[in-house]
Amino acid sequence: MMDGYHHAPEAVLRAAGAREEVFAPPPPPRGKAFGRLRVLTVADALAAPPRRYLLRGLVAPGELSLWWGAPKCGKSFLLLRLVYGLALGHGMWGREPARACRVLYVAAEGEGGFAARLLALRDVLGDANDAFRYIAQRVTVGPPSEDLTDVIRAAQDMGADLIVLDTLARTFGEGDENAARDMGGFVASVDQLRAETGAHVAVVHHGTKEGSSSRGSGALVGAADLIVKVARGGESEPNHAIVEAAKDDVDGAVLPFRLHVVDLPAGPDGEARRTCVAEGADPSTTTARARVRLTDEQELLLRDLRDLAASGQAVPMQPEPGMPIVHATTRAAVRARLIASGFFHEGELKPHEVDSSANSPKMEKPTNAGYRRENKVLEALKRKGLAGFNRHHAWAC
Repeated sequence: MMDGYHHAPEAVLRAAGAREEVFAPPPPPRGKAFGRLRVLTVADALAAPPRRYLLRGLVAPGELSLWWGAPKCGKSFLLLRLVYGLALGHGMWGREPARACRVLYVAAEGEGGFAARLLALRDVLGDANDAFRYIAQRVTVGPPSEDLTDVIRAAQDMGADLIVLDTLARTFGEGDENAARDMGGFVASVDQLRAETGAHVAVVHHGTKEGSSSRGSGALVGAADLIVKVARGGESEPNHAIVEAAKDDVDGAVLPFRLHVVDLPAGPDGEARRTCVAEGADPSTTTARARVRLTDEQELLLRDLRDLAASGQAVPMQPEPGMPIVHATTRAAVRARLIASGFFHEGELKPHEVDSSANSPKMEKPTNAGYRRENKVLEALKRKGLAGFNRHHAWAC
């Protein structure tokens, strides 16, 4: 045969780095059509495709995530490390991707320090080649959406699985981020970006001066499928990312990370150059939590959770696929401990009979008001990264 044609075409393409994908005919549409709408039944829900992930238990295709925190907390370093790793097929915190992702990073604050960070990651993790592309200039997603079409085209050109907008302030445009109408316009642009690319869009955003919430209108928070707060750690402790809300996954996870200084080759002027690379820290060997002020009832509930775990009443479990193993106690056992420790106020407990026999022991259980306050305190601890819970279990982080 002619030189260069002695291998099968598939082998030549694989050697050249082509991706191999298997195409199957799409399943028939579920439900009954009414114009462009489809009405589904419970049987259709049973046949729904399983939830897919770019990073197990955290980042899913086609969704919107918000990564916010105070200035200099490491949020951009963290997200760049996370998505660059995904481009290589690497996860963090014991969560692994199903496959390598294709990433478009909009570094709208400019190329100055970004290129140095990227080269440091290449040296530490390896070369992601064409799987990672970036835009290093100010981009207006909206409102007005001057550059939205071009961002969509760039993402479609590479088949992006994940798009990062870093930061909201640099991609927002001329609107007022405190105005619900303008923030709604930004969300509409992000929705269009997701719809036309199928990619997950991660938005990096600043927090308020008080640090209690992300800056601006709550329209973005309301639209996000995943909200992650990034905060600096205390002395000798790592920084941490706290999953404040996850629409279809368990929230409350604390994801610790550290920033490592990396030396770079000297610049043209001979000056030494340095940058930082984020790396996940081991949750089992660090407190990995913010130093926060707790109310008396939060202290009491958290202490009871820890005491239950220390006394052997907690069992190792994985609340959701992809989450780290936690030592969780049943909500019933937690509630019994809270009753015994005086957590509930007067009027928040009522008599409860185990059965109707005369010898049945009289027990107490919370009223609706008691249940609401228990959940409210658990929710506050979860937001602070100190506890997690679901319908049946609760655990200290």
